[in-house]
Amino acid sequence: MAAHRSTLVLSAVVAALAVLPLAGVPDHHLRLIAEILILGVAVMSLDLLIGYGGLVSLGHAAMFGVGAYAAALFATHVSPDLLLAIPAGIVAATLVGAVMGALVMRSANLFLLILTLLLSQMVWEVIFRWRDVTGGADGFRGIPQLTLPGGTAIGSGVDLYYLAGVLAVGAYLVAASFVNAPIGKALVGTREQPIRMAALGYSIPRIRLSVFMVSSAIAGAAGALYPFVNLYVGPQVAHWTMSATLVIMLVLGGVCTLFGGFIGAAIYLVFQTHVSSYTDRWQLVVGLAFVATVLFVPRGLGRELHQLLRPLGLGEPRVTAKTEKKGTVR
Repeated sequence: MAAHRSTLVLSAVVAALAVLPLAGVPDHHLRLIAEILILGVAVMSLDLLIGYGGLVSLGHAAMFGVGAYAAALFATHVSPDLLLAIPAGIVAATLVGAVMGALVMRSANLFLLILTLLLSQMVWEVIFRWRDVTGGADGFRGIPQLTLPGGTAIGSGVDLYYLAGVLAVGAYLVAASFVNAPIGKALVGTREQPIRMAALGYSIPRIRLSVFMVSSAIAGAAGALYPFVNLYVGPQVAHWTMSATLVIMLVLGGVCTLFGGFIGAAIYLVFQTHVSSYTDRWQLVVGLAFVATVLFVPRGLGRELHQLLRPLGLGEPRVTAKTEKKGTVR
């Protein structure tokens, strides 16, 4: 019954978003919402690492940035076909995530934080210095609009809005399936009781590598669509500050709630877009909101909403550290 209600709520949210352009929302607002959905997907992918795996990473922007540049380069030099450019970004980001995961899967806590930071800065350095390919500090320009298989261009705010909505729903379903699968429950077990899980025979490095790859693929999908919102991508999307921004969004929205990433992304981007029009110190406002969240709503706004909806059977399924031996990754 609870699952049925959750499905109804998700369907209602999707339906509401689907009819939003019909309400006469301006094009630039639709582009902003599209950007919120894209970054929300990236934050949700980071939540798999931090919230469910307890793996605090400062290198997630590397996968987001690689996905963005790979899709932009593919669309420019090979084909702007939606069904080719976006998968190119996903594959590139997944490969980078697999390499990073293989290097850090036996690390934890501060060592993991530092390693992911260093590895992501190496990726940023390549993007920043490889000027002939990436445009260097000036960024990559001249990106063509995405096209459907029939050749129809996808460039208006409405088109990008619907495309970002499809991405958000698809990524959410993939992330929720992973969390509720045996490997997702085993991941939570490694977060709560790593010694006990290892004693039971679970391969913690293998589980961590799996979540790195899934998280990287989702972040790569978000990154692959990101350049086509403004037809530009710069090296800052792969910088460690972008990783820190994703962490801030996650804390604002709520750790360990997949939909919280979209709430955090909305709060941050609305502050960035509207508050910055009144003052150059908009980051101070974001900082104050972050501190207030940590002090008064430590679980994040998404977690509070999650708790309010749970008695009605509308919240996301609770994931505990209890694991099943049968059918779980070893």
